[in-house]
Amino acid sequence: MDLSKVIFLGGNSGFASVKVRCADMASYIGCDCLFGKHYAHDIPDKYSIFVCVKTNFSLDELAKLARRGLVIWDIIDALPPRDHVALYLASTEAAKDLFIDHGRVEVIPHYHCNISRVPNSSDLRRPAWIGSCHWLPQFKGFEYDFYDAQCMSSNHVMQTHRKIGIGLNFRAAQSAILPVQRKKFARNFHVAINSGIKLINCLGFGTPSISANEPAYHEIGPECTIFSTLRKCSALVRALQNDNDLYLDLRKKCLRRADRYHLNNIARQYQRLFTSLSK
Repeated sequence: MDLSKVIFLGGNSGFASVKVRCADMASYIGCDCLFGKHYAHDIPDKYSIFVCVKTNFSLDELAKLARRGLVIWDIIDALPPRDHVALYLASTEAAKDLFIDHGRVEVIPHYHCNISRVPNSSDLRRPAWIGSCHWLPQFKGFEYDFYDAQCMSSNHVMQTHRKIGIGLNFRAAQSAILPVQRKKFARNFHVAINSGIKLINCLGFGTPSISANEPAYHEIGPECTIFSTLRKCSALVRALQNDNDLYLDLRKKCLRRADRYHLNNIARQYQRLFTSLSK
């Protein structure tokens, strides 16, 4: 596949998901990338595959891109358009199932940020939550660190995970709900399409974690985390801090799964997809 024909198009380059699924991936596999464009005429004519990650195009502008080639839409944070899209990307099988009526949907997971594959020390026990501050839940009964990842570089995210001994994979309860006409999304929409990146990063560093009961976490590594509610989280944090056998067993299971979410393996999935589209 001639990757010079592929361009990744991102919305706000400051969004963590745009960095991971757009900027960093494009750079790694050798594709061009543009951010913040609103009009098809801003995209050079040499491209014929357009990977849209939280872009700002109207349906009319998407239609213009579709007349020039294949539009691929990465399903992140919002309902995807039904028109002018040749293929959708979902980060989990659970998310794919929700949008199968839109057309062709391929699953390519997120990758973890531990590119070196060197795991964290097994002596760490400090719990932490990392993410955008508006998703921070109210943990009670234990001390923890909070890291706002919204403006972090990928390297900064990696360095932050080096400090975390117990991952807290939860979200605030007041997140947005989709309109009632989309009955398949009776649950919170962000839960339904969650990429599971918090758990994926825990796998990459061998970090035991406590997770909310969300579909992505069950799909990614149910044996690698402890499922819980916020109310019971405090007791489980203490268990992981004090029970070395429990901690080390989860750490070992995380490391067994980590490689499938390494950047190299996820990049190959993109490359195979682009190759299939060129046939």
